[in-house]
Amino acid sequence: MDVLHVIHQFPPESRGGSESYLFDLAQRQRARGLDVQVLTGSKVWREQVTLASGSVDGLPVHRLHRDDLFFDHHAKMWHPGVEQRFRELLRQWRPALVHVHHWVRLTCNLVDVCWQEQVPAVVTLHDYYTSCPRAFRRRADADACRRVLSAASCGSCVPRHGYEQPGEIDAGIELFRDHYRAELSLARAVIVAVGSTAALLADTTGVPRDRYEVLPLGYKPRFHGMPPPPAPVAGEPVRFAFWGGVGRHKGVDVLLRAFGRLHGARPGRAELHVLGAVESEPFDRELRALANGLPVTFHGAFDPRQLHAARPHVGVFPSTCIETFGLVLDECFELGLPCVTSDLGALPERAGGAGLRTRAGDEQDLALALQRFVDEPALWGQLRAQRPATSPDLDTHADALVAIYDRARSMPPRDWFAGPVPPERRVWFLLKQRESAMSRLVRPEGPQ
Repeated sequence: MDVLHVIHQFPPESRGGSESYLFDLAQRQRARGLDVQVLTGSKVWREQVTLASGSVDGLPVHRLHRDDLFFDHHAKMWHPGVEQRFRELLRQWRPALVHVHHWVRLTCNLVDVCWQEQVPAVVTLHDYYTSCPRAFRRRADADACRRVLSAASCGSCVPRHGYEQPGEIDAGIELFRDHYRAELSLARAVIVAVGSTAALLADTTGVPRDRYEVLPLGYKPRFHGMPPPPAPVAGEPVRFAFWGGVGRHKGVDVLLRAFGRLHGARPGRAELHVLGAVESEPFDRELRALANGLPVTFHGAFDPRQLHAARPHVGVFPSTCIETFGLVLDECFELGLPCVTSDLGALPERAGGAGLRTRAGDEQDLALALQRFVDEPALWGQLRAQRPATSPDLDTHADALVAIYDRARSMPPRDWFAGPVPPERRVWFLLKQRESAMSRLVRPEGPQ
C-alpha cells in the first residue's frame, strides 16, 4: 500500500468538508496510480473494537468502531484497543506512508504508533482540535477562543460529566495538550490550508510556527455542465442559502434569528434555504421552532444537483467558530455567487471582496447584511465581480502532496520539540477516571 489515509468519519456515514476533500483526493490519487486506502472512525458503537472493510465508489474503506460510550469526549481520546488494532493493521498492510487527517473516534497516538512501527506519517489539520478540547475553539458561552491551551485557560470550558474529582479536569487537559504536541512533533510534516491557522495554532499550543506547512486544499468542481443559478430579479424574493454540516458552531441558529429579523423588516422579500444534515435531533427541533412562520426550507442531506436546484442567490456562512478553510466557499464561487460570512478565521480571508463580513454571533449585524441584498439590487453584481481565483485543482494539489510524501519518506526524522507521552501516564489517568466514576456508583461501605 502506498498511502493509508486516516480520518475520523467518512461517507456514506458523514459528508462534511474534510470527508468530501479526502474522498476527492483519494479518488484522484488512485487514478494517478497510487495504492490508496482509507481507515476511518465511526459514530457507531460496537460491543468490541470492530473493523468493517468495504468500499465507497471503488475506494477501499476500513471503518473502525470503538467499544465505549461518549468516545468524542476529550478525556477519552486514548483507546488501548484501537491503538493495538492500528498497530496490527500497520504491520499487516505495511503502508509506505500514513496521512492522518483526524484522531477523534480513533485514538490520540496514531502518529506515535507510526513512529514506533517506522512508518513515516504526515498530518493535515482540518480544524483546531489539536489546540482545543472542544475541537472548534468556540467556548461554552459561544465566544470564539484564542486562549493558550492549558488547564488554567480551558478548565472552565471543557465538557465534563460532573462527577470528576479535584485535579482530574486539569490532568485531562494537560494530557490532551501533551498528546497532540507529541503527535505534531513526531510527524514528518504538518499541513494547514491557510496561514492564519498556523499562526493561531503556534500561539496557543507552543508548537513552533515553522512546523506548519501551508498548502491550500485542492478542489474538485461540483457543478460541471450546470449553468450558474440566475441572478436576482426585481420583484422576486432574494434566495439566501446555507449548506454544509448544520451544527451550532456553523451559526445556523444565528442565521435563522437574523432571517426572522429580515422577514419582519422586509416581509416577502427574501427566502432562506438550509441544506445539510443537522447535528442532533434537539438542535433540529430548535432550528425548526426558529423557522416557524418564516419562508425557510430545510432540505436535509443534499448533493450538488440538489444545491443547484435550490437556485440560491447568496451563500451565507455565519460560523461562530474559527474556520480553517471552508470548501463551501469554493462551491459558492463556482456557482457564481457572492457570500456573507462571519468575521472569524479563514472564511472572510478567503472571500475577500466577494463577501460581506458580519460579527460572529451577532444576529442584528447579520440581518442588516442580508437586508442590503434586498435594498441594494446592484450589490449582488458588485460582489460577484470580485470573486477570488479558484482553489488549486486536485491535480495541482496532488502533485504538491506527492512532493511532501517523498520528502517525508526520504528525510531523517526531525528533531523533537516534544517527546511521546509515556504509556504509564495514560494508564494513570485512566485509573483516575475509573475511580471518579466508581465514587458515584459504589456504596460508602464498599463491596459486601
